[in-house]
Amino acid sequence: MTIAEFLLILVITLAAELTDKSMVAAVLLSRRNGAATTVSAAITAVGLEAFIVAFIANSIRLILKGSIIHIVTGIVLTGIGLLLLWRALHGEAEESQDDQRTSSWLKIFVIFFLAELGDVTQATTAGFSLATGAPIWVGLAATLGMGISITTAVALTRYTQHLSQRLLYTLAGLIILVLAGLSFAGIGM
Repeated sequence: MTIAEFLLILVITLAAELTDKSMVAAVLLSRRNGAATTVSAAITAVGLEAFIVAFIANSIRLILKGSIIHIVTGIVLTGIGLLLLWRALHGEAEESQDDQRTSSWLKIFVIFFLAELGDVTQATTAGFSLATGAPIWVGLAATLGMGISITTAVALTRYTQHLSQRLLYTLAGLIILVLAGLSFAGIGM
């Protein structure tokens, strides 16, 4: 793999993720859990997934058809969107500081891992891996692109501090439900 191919994958992944649900999730989660926890858990999740996808791209393409990926993505996004709307309407149960510290990293990891399943970035990662035959470099480039995107979102969180948590959850829930509808319609995100 050339440096130009590596940079191309990084830039394409970064561009795709800057307007993705990951940005919304990163803003919401960093407000509650802090920047370091959110960034480390999110990047670990999306990075692990990028490497998994890069290494098993041929298997995924042989086993799953594109329409099935859109349906699974739509179901996952619908669940996340409804959960966010429920939290906006009913408020959140307060966790003790000890419970929050213990479980927040793992929760963020799971949220990002599930949210990125079937995402266009993962499909792109699979395609680049098939095209280049360099899954390690493709996984690294995709992870860096997604990591820069997530870090940017967390850095922008301070500009949302004046907005209520309820408003952010409502907006995020509605945006994610729209993305779920697009996924069910077969339109990539």
